[in-house]
Amino acid sequence: MSEMLCVGLVVAAAVVFFVLARRAEAALVDRFPPISDAEFVARSSPGTSPEVALKVRRIVADHLAVEYDRIHPSARFIEDLGAD
Repeated sequence: MSEMLCVGLVVAAAVVFFVLARRAEAALVDRFPPISDAEFVARSSPGTSPEVALKVRRIVADHLAVEYDRIHPSARFIEDLGAD
């Protein structure tokens, strides 16, 4: 009986995690529409090297498994991109 309860709790936790992950992904899609490299650089802080900004954008996209075009200069790592 306790094994079934444990299995049920694990399944429930997995379902909750999946639902929350899907909601976070949907929020990212809504808040951060795709932008080009030129627009990304234009939105970056004044004085930012375009080459460095785009390299950082690529690294963030690769390591956080987020679509490259959805990485914005204003995106926050934990709240917006799900880094934790």
